[in-house]
Amino acid sequence: MRVWAFPSFYPYPYPGMHHGGIFAHRQYKGLISHGAEVKVIVPVLWSPPAPLYNLTASWKEDAKYRFPIEREYDGIKVYHPRISNMKPGRIFRKAYSERYIEAILGFFKKNKIKLDPAEDIFYSQWLPDAGLVQTAAHKLGVKSAVMGIGDDVLIIPHKDKKSFEFIDRTLSEADIRLAVAQYLGDAANGLFKKNLPFYVVRRGVNYEFFKPVDDKIKEQIKGKLNLPNDKMIILSVGSPIIAKGWIELLDALNELKKQNDEFVLLGVCAGFSNLDIRQEAAKRGLQDHYIQVNDVAPDEMNEYYNASDIFCLPSHTEGIANAVAEAMACGLPVITTSVGGHPELIANYENGILVEPKKPGELFEKLRELTSHQDLRIKLGVNARNHIITSWGSFVENSRKLYDILKDGLAH
Repeated sequence: MRVWAFPSFYPYPYPGMHHGGIFAHRQYKGLISHGAEVKVIVPVLWSPPAPLYNLTASWKEDAKYRFPIEREYDGIKVYHPRISNMKPGRIFRKAYSERYIEAILGFFKKNKIKLDPAEDIFYSQWLPDAGLVQTAAHKLGVKSAVMGIGDDVLIIPHKDKKSFEFIDRTLSEADIRLAVAQYLGDAANGLFKKNLPFYVVRRGVNYEFFKPVDDKIKEQIKGKLNLPNDKMIILSVGSPIIAKGWIELLDALNELKKQNDEFVLLGVCAGFSNLDIRQEAAKRGLQDHYIQVNDVAPDEMNEYYNASDIFCLPSHTEGIANAVAEAMACGLPVITTSVGGHPELIANYENGILVEPKKPGELFEKLRELTSHQDLRIKLGVNARNHIITSWGSFVENSRKLYDILKDGLAH
């Protein structure tokens, strides 16, 4: 089986892009371990060579990245076909969607790649892009598998009528429908008033890498990361955006400080930003209680979990936050919001604590309880790791299910 994978983005050696798409990559590696041949395609906007790209602001922006036509990342071949991007628009009036599809079709034609409907399948995540990939797949005579991961199901269809109809059509016409959580498939069927079959495929966690350490190693890691040894470390991992719940977390910690100020919030942040967390911390008098680290490499994240005592992610919306599952694998007690697929991952007060989103008062109460009771922290942390190992699974384990679904889809 040859899988043509279309992630919305993929790790690339450019500032802010080093680790984007790493979870998709881990799943692809899992597919390969089960016998699939995986090729990655990420279409990018064309821009002319220097100095011509200076003629328009958009060309100049696109030219910054200079993606190669093809490259290799961690053993996987990655292709970057160019999306037509001519100016001015009065002459070249084709919509972006049409030009995107043409870029995919052109890639296979230019490279004289013959697709076999019995062996080749397109697999795309993030439904707005997946709909375009799916159109290209069907034009090329092969099947399309699409994966819903969160906002593409919960938010995008509500933007406007056009978005609603596009996502509806994408799911209706898909050969194979997938979701990272049960609630996403149920939400899509409820939204579009249909009963479309779908498969749940969890991403998983490498629990042999993300695992607990003893107190001696924890102390050494704290020293390496310049974290205080005499403070409780509360870790949060996410983009510096309002939707990740940073404001509610800072408000809750502002209240906690009045009763117990022996803590530090460690924020690991990367990606798009619409919030200055340091500034918000200072507004609440938490400047001495906040440490921020940006753009941590995936193979270094385990140290940040291992240096911490509590993990807290009060997101407003999520598919299923990978950071929550990684923290659980490291044996951390977790507080997160009961949004998205989190209730499928966490049994309240058994292997973590769930709170309502946008409720800083409730978050404060749970943080106060967890910081005050070591026995509860130990219980939740032990149960969290056991749940990841026995029930949630690793990327390799869960990709076996994906492999079987795709293989079966080709045969029927």
